[in-house]
Amino acid sequence: MHCERVLPLAGSGFWCRSTARPTMAQVMTGPYERGTMTHRTDGAASLTCSANTLRHADLRTRVAAAAAAGFTGVGLRVPDFAESGLEPGAIRDVLDGHQMLTLEVEYTWDWALPEVDPIEDVVFAFARTVGFRHLVVPMFYPHDRVDIVRGFGQLCDRAQAFGIEVGFEFLPYSHVRTLGQAWSIVEAAQRINGGVVLDLWHWFRSGSTFAQLAQVPVEKITSLQLCDVAAAPHADQTEEARHYRMLPGLGAGATAAILTELARRGYGGPVSVEVFSDLLDTYTPTAAAELAYVAGVDVLQGAGIEPAPWRTNLHQPSR
Repeated sequence: MHCERVLPLAGSGFWCRSTARPTMAQVMTGPYERGTMTHRTDGAASLTCSANTLRHADLRTRVAAAAAAGFTGVGLRVPDFAESGLEPGAIRDVLDGHQMLTLEVEYTWDWALPEVDPIEDVVFAFARTVGFRHLVVPMFYPHDRVDIVRGFGQLCDRAQAFGIEVGFEFLPYSHVRTLGQAWSIVEAAQRINGGVVLDLWHWFRSGSTFAQLAQVPVEKITSLQLCDVAAAPHADQTEEARHYRMLPGLGAGATAAILTELARRGYGGPVSVEVFSDLLDTYTPTAAAELAYVAGVDVLQGAGIEPAPWRTNLHQPSR
């Protein structure tokens, strides 16, 4: 993978590979002009723009900005398409017009209850009409482990009927807080389409360990979500996770270490950039997408990870 990297610096033009790595504050407060960064245009990086990186952009704007930056896929939250005012055919047209696919759909509901939540009708209708690769599901509701294992397995079965994978996402402020806990549930459920989502913010802040990571077969990592953290954690983890994430490689997290370990183990699955950031929100969607893309490609390149092309349940491998 090759990507020439140029990022803005406060008051001093731009930063390139031959100079020191900037801080997040420098990147986010420096001058920015459209088109000043260069990136791959062939889409071979197979990098996805998470729904939350451009969280305030409407669906059309988000897809266009992500595609212009170099991303080959987008992530969506259920309200992004259910409340977009667009029919499935129009959503397909938006995606196809930019040669984009939907990697993941995110939503939080209590899938461990015996009754199936009606939101699944909305999710799987989108799978049937537009298509995506996998669901990202956390568990915020208190249940016994046996009920979570059962519920996860049954959710995987319902998703499998549409050719959808299910990634269990652990969050340090949810009911399932660490990679080890999430993997123990996925492993016990024993579903071919079930895996874990490795979000680096949650990895850094949950106290998850390389020993826990070693227990997870690399092929059971459904996807990798890139971001970074500040040196000092906030007192409120939820507030930090939803407002103060940093671009990958520009914070204090041991990003290089975990990516190098994943590369050593042969990880080549999907990768997205997920940066909930009030600072990033101050940029236009186009500028924010470019910053996210270049930062994401840079850390992947540094670790030697080349994400493989992926497919949705309805499509051939992405470009």
